[in-house]
Amino acid sequence: MKKIAFGICGLGRIGQVHLRHFSKAGEQYELAALCDIDAERARTISTQHGCAGYTAYSEFLRHPGLELVIIANRSLDHARSAEEALVAGRTVLLEKPIGVTVADHALLRDLVARFPGRLFFCHNHRFEPAFANMMAIMASGILGRVHVVKLCKHHGFLRRDDWQMRLDCGGGQLSVWGPHLLDQGLQFLGSPVRRVDSHLRRILTPGDADDHVRILLAGEDGPLVEIEIGNAMAEIGPYCTLIGDRGMLTCNQEQTQLRLRYLDPGFAWGEAVASAGTPGLDYWSSFAAPLPWVEEDRPVTPAVNMWEYVEEAMVGHLHAALRGGVPFPVTSAQALEVVRITELVKRQNPQFAWLS
Repeated sequence: MKKIAFGICGLGRIGQVHLRHFSKAGEQYELAALCDIDAERARTISTQHGCAGYTAYSEFLRHPGLELVIIANRSLDHARSAEEALVAGRTVLLEKPIGVTVADHALLRDLVARFPGRLFFCHNHRFEPAFANMMAIMASGILGRVHVVKLCKHHGFLRRDDWQMRLDCGGGQLSVWGPHLLDQGLQFLGSPVRRVDSHLRRILTPGDADDHVRILLAGEDGPLVEIEIGNAMAEIGPYCTLIGDRGMLTCNQEQTQLRLRYLDPGFAWGEAVASAGTPGLDYWSSFAAPLPWVEEDRPVTPAVNMWEYVEEAMVGHLHAALRGGVPFPVTSAQALEVVRITELVKRQNPQFAWLS
């Protein structure tokens, strides 16, 4: 089977992560070219990997035999860079945030329609083992009906001061970690979004962007999804909490351990009616009867480095889509819904000078 000749535009931190993992899959992919606006960086890294190096994106797109373009440049350039690559006849894997502005969102909708099957979106944290474990436990029913899902990405007490904390660069945690947690939250929700409520704050960063995000998603059915992303967390809480009518699950921030406490599957509540009368003096004692709790600590499986695993999974899924015709797990509609909700959140928080 012919290898996929790929190139990467943007050789910063995440671009080099993609470079390492796609290059490692040598039976499936072949590195053809690299591109970065920093001439020294482009020259050094392309020499290390024995491939062509470019500083001009248009020249990079004309590289002979280039099939797949991975776009990992600055956030504000993502959507327009995707358009240029698609028009040039390339297939695109687009790094998040796939769009930052209302204009980006409109452009991406147009590109999905104009170039079906050629634009893929890098929501790779869909492949986290902990996320898959929790979705399976939720589906198993041991927690009963799950009514609340809390997703929290806590970064400690972090006074971040790089370009990703500047709105004129497309920064802010809504754009940095927001796409990942919104994508997971929508999967937990499992139904169309009916309501979005949000509150964003700038707490520690010297930039002008948001470094604390709270978003509440309610659907037509399914659980209420609460999302929190924080750079001012002096105490780190769980990454995820599932609250059901028969129990609860928590996952630690490192995503290595699951804690479950749920009612024995054989237990059934007796008939009860809520009374409008005045409670007796021993009212609280009626709740004192012990319940048949089952308590478990489960390791997240597979026990892998999550950061490496999600990248490797994306590499495999993309190859299966391009060479085997297997549907890519992240659909265009799902990725565009993340951008749509992000725009709603921005409108709900006009205290920030969002780019349009």
